[in-house]
Amino acid sequence: MANLLNVCRRGAIAVACLISFHANAGVVIAATRVIFPAEQTEVTVKLSNRGVSPFLVQAWIDDGRPEVPLEQLRVPFRLMPPLFRLEVCKSQSLRIFHTGDGMPPDRESLYWLNVLEVPPKEQGNALQFSLRSRIKLFYRPHGLPGSSADAYQSLTWKMAREGGGWGVVATNPGPYHINLAKLDVHVGQQVISLNPSYISPFSSKRFVLEKVPRVSAGELHFSTIDDYGAVRDGLSTADSAPGRG
Repeated sequence: MANLLNVCRRGAIAVACLISFHANAGVVIAATRVIFPAEQTEVTVKLSNRGVSPFLVQAWIDDGRPEVPLEQLRVPFRLMPPLFRLEVCKSQSLRIFHTGDGMPPDRESLYWLNVLEVPPKEQGNALQFSLRSRIKLFYRPHGLPGSSADAYQSLTWKMAREGGGWGVVATNPGPYHINLAKLDVHVGQQVISLNPSYISPFSSKRFVLEKVPRVSAGELHFSTIDDYGAVRDGLSTADSAPGRG
């Protein structure tokens, strides 16, 4: 069974690149992200089967490397149950425990919760897929300064050279991950939509501006996602980084 699920897992990773983001999953996760406060002993995540058939469900946590085999993953969490059958219109709570391993006390740590649904085998030549859902799991130390909901307000932006062109550099000076849902750069009359991403604590991320001539400043229209999946809009400006123009 474990070998079968590992094969399905690898197949799901490949298929995820081909299936639309809006593909209808039978197993639904009742969260867009998981927050694990350090002062708690466990957190739970509810799964529901909204499909028309039962599923075999496998759940695991990775460290940001989805291609690594399960037996090689070393993460500071345990998850129960890791494998179960979920009937139609039924729910199951995943219990996540921290193992007590040392974690950075001054910032959030990011891991990923994976849920793989394997449909029942059908007769005939119907094409079937194992679908994997993957959401962020944040381990949050106690007593971090500021608020995760307002962390986006501390973002700073700069225009900087990127190879032969230009890019936008976002810097997060705080201890929380900042999750971008949208990032549009307004340069004169031009609006450039960039692929959003997340910015780790105390770090910077560079976004490349394709086919953009020399610029000295731009206006940033962005949205971030908070702990509850709500979207918060932000507006800022980005000037050329000193010595880069």
